[in-house]
Amino acid sequence: MSVNVLSRVAERVYWLGRYLERAESTARLVTVNANLIMDLPVRLPLGWRPLIDITGSGDLFESLYGKGHATERNVCRFLATDTRNPGSIINSIIGVRDNARTVRENMPRITFEYINELYLFARSALVPGQSRSRRGDALTRISRLAQQLEGFLSQNMLHDAHWELMRLGNFIERADMTTRIIDVRTVDLIAGGHELLPFQDIQWRSVLRSFYAMQSYHASVREPVDPPLVLEFLFKDERLPRSYLRCLNSVRRSLRELPRNGAAVDACDAALSALKETDVKHLGGLEHSADLHAFINACQIRLGKLHGAIAETYFT
Repeated sequence: MSVNVLSRVAERVYWLGRYLERAESTARLVTVNANLIMDLPVRLPLGWRPLIDITGSGDLFESLYGKGHATERNVCRFLATDTRNPGSIINSIIGVRDNARTVRENMPRITFEYINELYLFARSALVPGQSRSRRGDALTRISRLAQQLEGFLSQNMLHDAHWELMRLGNFIERADMTTRIIDVRTVDLIAGGHELLPFQDIQWRSVLRSFYAMQSYHASVREPVDPPLVLEFLFKDERLPRSYLRCLNSVRRSLRELPRNGAAVDACDAALSALKETDVKHLGGLEHSADLHAFINACQIRLGKLHGAIAETYFT
């Protein structure tokens, strides 16, 4: 692998990985939230606004739809089909397609056909104002197509520097989304508003379902759903593909396969050390809700530094 090939292609491959992970995660979020809303009484102060907060796009949403208009229709349009939102599902898939087009020679030839299938399905199946059931079916199919594409590349793409760079994008995006989901999804749970207390078990189960991790939790922890144990599981269980620890370890493994990795490995090690030194289970109680938010905010800052180190090393 020559250095000039990396400098020409690295950023495209990296962002292909990030956009693919973002499309799948956002589709999953909308689906899980719809199921949670159906399980809870209408009077409860939970709705669709948390999804905007998870994606960190509150200001943009309000500029487009107005303050206080986080209805199911508006939020789903914003997250799924609105091309004015850079993080929408359709824009993420367009990002996958555009980046793949410029690096086709580094992947199996049929890959672009699979990506185009995902793109064409999303354009036809995701339409504003569709029923909840049709939207759910479309999002589930998009999530599966994205997972199938990732699995195909894992089994058939040459595991060289291009592969490792794509995996860096996958796992940094996944780690970022994991911390965001935990942060926003647990704020009401830990605060323990009196209206939510009888339904906290349903909500904590929803947190796990956001990661498709309910069965994995029971198989690994072998305890009932308990807030401190859920936090420990989602942050620190190396066997869980979407845990924060697993994502960081995967980033580090990919970095070790790349040249000139010193600054990026150091940034990854700093994030791993901070996680190791934190008693995550201790952050599960009401009195530590501010500490949990501060810890998650620090995690996201470290992920930003890790991305910056990768970009400075391989993209410039």
